[in-house]
Amino acid sequence: METPVVKLSDEELKTVYNPSEDSYLLIDALEEDLQNILYATKPAICLEIGSGSGIVITALAMALKPFHNAHFIAIDINPDACRATKRTSLINSVDVDVLHMNLLDCIQVKNTYDVILFNPPYVVTEYEEVLENRLIFKTWAGGKNGRQVMEQIFTLIPKILSNGGLFYLVVIKENDPEYILSVFYKLGMSGRIIRERKSLRSILLISNAINTTSYRYSILREMSTTVIRGLHE
Repeated sequence: METPVVKLSDEELKTVYNPSEDSYLLIDALEEDLQNILYATKPAICLEIGSGSGIVITALAMALKPFHNAHFIAIDINPDACRATKRTSLINSVDVDVLHMNLLDCIQVKNTYDVILFNPPYVVTEYEEVLENRLIFKTWAGGKNGRQVMEQIFTLIPKILSNGGLFYLVVIKENDPEYILSVFYKLGMSGRIIRERKSLRSILLISNAINTTSYRYSILREMSTTVIRGLHE
């Protein structure tokens, strides 16, 4: 998977998350799934929550563009990030629609998105830091257990993810990935850690299906960071 060109000004770096190891981990996870899952299932609508610089959603759009038409949407609470995401997509010759909103506040359609990506603010902090008005805090402050932001969307994911759709979530050890998986299991979904790195960051790939017993899993380990993937057969 080709890595997009990203151009952030010094001013933008004050408020927009600069692509880092977790961004590339998520891209690696998508690349791993390209041949066996994403090319085969031909997702029609892909959504990234908290797109930041736009590097991840743009990478996915670039990878899928030669094979079929898909609609790519990015959401961010930060207007600077929205502008950066749009510019990143245009620099790399793909089209991403960008929406300025907080998490999924204005998303009402049901069972529509085939792929959802989320690299959330996951750092364990005091709750006051989650409420901090400075935009750069929105990129990393996760509150108690680092989950106070990401947990706001958990119950919405099965409602907006298509049947057999895939949800990629970046987490760290302190977020307790196994607990997060148990939450989604109770919501009728299933998934597993599929990639790990030394940084202890993880990606959970969680799949939505009518029958959660009909999943096939594969697990990939790369030192100690984690990615979860579930497939509907």
